[in-house]
Amino acid sequence: MKPTILDVAKLANVSKATVSRVINHNPKVDKNIRERVEQAIEQLGYRPSAIARNLANNTSNTIGLILPDITNPYFPVLARGIEDQAHRSGYTVIISNTDNDPRLEQEYIQMMAQQQVGGIILISSILEEEKMSELQSLQIPFVLCDRTIENTTFDIVTIDHYRAAFEAVEHLIRQGHQHICHISGPVKVQTAETRKQAYLDAMEAAGLIPVVRVGSFSYEAGYSQMLSILNEYEPSALFAANDLIAFGAINALQSKGMKVPDDVAVIGCDDITFAGMYKPALSTISVPAYQIGATSVELLESRMKGVRNDAKQVVLEHSFSWRETCIGGKQTR
Repeated sequence: MKPTILDVAKLANVSKATVSRVINHNPKVDKNIRERVEQAIEQLGYRPSAIARNLANNTSNTIGLILPDITNPYFPVLARGIEDQAHRSGYTVIISNTDNDPRLEQEYIQMMAQQQVGGIILISSILEEEKMSELQSLQIPFVLCDRTIENTTFDIVTIDHYRAAFEAVEHLIRQGHQHICHISGPVKVQTAETRKQAYLDAMEAAGLIPVVRVGSFSYEAGYSQMLSILNEYEPSALFAANDLIAFGAINALQSKGMKVPDDVAVIGCDDITFAGMYKPALSTISVPAYQIGATSVELLESRMKGVRNDAKQVVLEHSFSWRETCIGGKQTR
């Protein structure tokens, strides 16, 4: 039978309230009494309930993290940044995966609110002002991570996805490509829509005709959508909405006897771990996923501790990793 706080109090010959004050590091407890209680705790092997302690202090050392797709290699790196920074700051992290399902996302948010987490880092599947305003009523600190929305009172950590995508397409145009296609991510997912719009704007600015296919952020979508494009179009370059799409597209091109980059140049986005290992090694937009995660915890902690109440937006710098699938240049910032 596990020892209780009452057992500690009896052994130390103090009240339960005194034991609670020692556990919660109340500075008003007499030094001798504190030592007596600590000895009793050690002797009995008592472990105080974190939940009970948090309720007593009206605080929580738990952070909720809601991800859209844990199987996408980009998100584990981001999650690692969150977990490492949370550990350094004395927090534990609860992770939930939504599979880009808005209904499931809302369920997890409500569940975490009921469990009284100290704050939530949300990589949202679909960001809508109406839904975001509903979250304000929960009275829980939120950080919107990687995917953003205008007119929000929540903190945001991201990169400039539009500028990064525009620069990628602009680079292909400067390399002399005129037949550039784009395979986008899911409809209504903010990063996918932003990158697609940047592609369309860059093509329009250059007077070029856009060719777009929409899929999921997956290898399978890249493969099937690239085959669809090849049935109707002869591209000289592809800008893929993420690296997994790029991998699938490259294999589809190779299945048709085409070479990358000789026949079709390819640029991906995210710079996941496998991008440099893939053959041919993938040129891609390098997103500082780990830093995005760590910064999100820093912002959330300052809100949880009441250091500030104003909304803060942090836009981190992207760069480009030029490898074998596309002729590169200097690092772009």
